[in-house]
Order: sequence, then C-alpha cells, then structure tokens
Amino acid sequence: MPQPPDPDPGPEQQVEQIPWDPPAPAAMPQLRAAMVRQMRSPWEIRQTAGALAMGRGSIVPDAPTPEAAAQILCEQEHQRLRAAELYFVTADMTTLAVAAGESLPDFHLEPPDVPSPTGFIVFAEPIGSYINTDGGYHARVPIVAVNWGPYNLPAFPRGGIWFTYYTPTDFTGLERMLAAQASRPAKPAERTRLRQIRDPLTWDNEAALGYGSQTKAHYKPGDSHAGDRSSFAPWSQTLRAAWLLMNQPNIAEAEDLHRSRASTRRDQRDGLSTGPVRLLRLRPATRAQGAPDDDQAARQYTCRWMVKGHWRQQWYPSRQVHRPIWINPHIKGPDGRPLKASETVHIWDR
Repeated sequence: MPQPPDPDPGPEQQVEQIPWDPPAPAAMPQLRAAMVRQMRSPWEIRQTAGALAMGRGSIVPDAPTPEAAAQILCEQEHQRLRAAELYFVTADMTTLAVAAGESLPDFHLEPPDVPSPTGFIVFAEPIGSYINTDGGYHARVPIVAVNWGPYNLPAFPRGGIWFTYYTPTDFTGLERMLAAQASRPAKPAERTRLRQIRDPLTWDNEAALGYGSQTKAHYKPGDSHAGDRSSFAPWSQTLRAAWLLMNQPNIAEAEDLHRSRASTRRDQRDGLSTGPVRLLRLRPATRAQGAPDDDQAARQYTCRWMVKGHWRQQWYPSRQVHRPIWINPHIKGPDGRPLKASETVHIWDR
C-alpha cells in the first residue's frame, strides 16, 4: 500500500538495498499458488487493514471499517491471481521495457492491447524503485512484479484495468521490527516462522486505468527509480511497453513453458488457471546489429549496449487505431555479454 512521499535521505544517509532473487520461470505456478493462499490469510488481511487505518492505499473500497475494506481488497486480489495467465520477463527484456516505457508515446489503452484479461508478470530485474523510511532506516524498495485484471468504476464508462505492484518481501526489515517490539534479537524459530507466514512478494501499491482514457505521461530517463512510493506511474508505462513489445516478433521472443502434469492437476484442484508460463526474451543480436566480427575485437568489450531505439505510430486497419511499435533497438557488443544501460540507452525518441 502506498504511503506519503518519503523524504530525501541525503547523501550522508546510507540506503540499504532490498535484494531481488527472481524465481526460475518454471517455478512461477508455485509462487502464484502461494500468493493466492496468502490473500486469504488472517495475517495479510490484518496487515492490509492496518495500512488502510493509517490512511495508506491508492484505491480504498467503500466499507464501514478498515477491516472490511481490507477483506474486499484481498478477496479481489485473490480472484485476480487465481485467474491470471503467467508471464516471466528476462533481464535483457526488462532493461528494454523500462527504457522504452519512459519514452512511450501517448495512446488510449483498449482491451485488445492487453495480452490477457488477467495476468501476473514477474521481471528478472526491477522495473522501478523508491526509498522507504519505515522503521527509522532507509531502504531502496524494488518493484519486481505486477498483477492485473478487469476493474470497473463509474469514472470508467468503458471499463478499465487494475494494477497491483509487488516488491520482494523485506525479511531483514521485518526481523528488525520484530526485534524492536521484543527488545531483543529475533530468535531462529521466529525468523523461520516469519518466512513461513510471508511469501517472497509483498503487495506494495495499486493503480487503475480506464480504457480510452486521456491520460498523458512523459518521463525522463531514470524516472522509474527516481520518485517516492506515491509516484508509480512510470511503472505502468513499463508494463504497457512490455505488452506492446511482446507482440513484435522482431523484438521479443516468446516461449511457452509447458507445465508438469502434477503442477497442472494441483492448480486444477485449487481452481487456478493452468496455462503455460510465457517466457519473454529479447531477440538475440546479430552481427549486422553491431557485434564485433573477430575474437580480438570481442575481447575488448565486456558488455552489450543499446543505442537509438525509438517508437513509431503504426496504423492497424483491422482495429482502425494507431499503436506505437518499437523500431530498431540497436544492440552492440559481443554475444553472450550482459546488457548494460548507459547514456545511449536513454536516446529513445527522435
């Protein structure tokens, strides 16, 4: 749940980094199943109610008490997660989606632009972050996953879509809070119990967007990591960019990871969607895209980098709409080297 803007910690204040260890793509069904169970746990509902009671929350249901509102929110998220199609975005593809999202042209989101009515997507690298000061220390909180689903409000005459943003659970911070409450370090059994009642991901905040809305957004490179926890609009731009990019076969490769029979039967029994995990990769660079032609040149480079990609509005006659398509993400550097962001990554529009 979002909170009021966090103060700038200043250059002298040390900022802890909450780590993100992404799951293997094939493990996403188990992760989703655990999150479905968590949404109905008394602990999750109690935590959500506490956040609402403190005035936190972007979208608060009309309910007589924070506890009742928390019940509604958690049940709605439970249903979205149950029905969600599963997606995993590799590190290289995430790098592109973040940079492309910060220069994404304005367009009115419509239902055909969404790859599935409900979806749960996990990114191998954070798509954004903010600095949190809860508990008296500063921690950079990464945004690493999004769940979405249909959402209707009177302000959305054509319907809309809900986004839930997730962060890695800060177990170190939770242990610190537990120790402060008990006036002693957390015991091993308490640390173990904490990991039993908390899943690897934590609901951070939420947003909604109406179909056909006039929302305009323009961001500078780096804005996805520059704001406070109330400035989460760039993250939705990254998600929208990823949706557009996954439909461009010259940019992205999509592979369906079919699940074991045991996993499928388990989700069928629990009423969860049973489709494959869709793995999204950046299409590999070719020599024509600037990779060194000889081994000596290849040894001079320790990474790959992207230059001068840009969006162009493409007319789709079947839908009678313009939609942005990504043109020529130029990758240089030897195959197999990590993809790094740099100043040239930020030259997206021309």
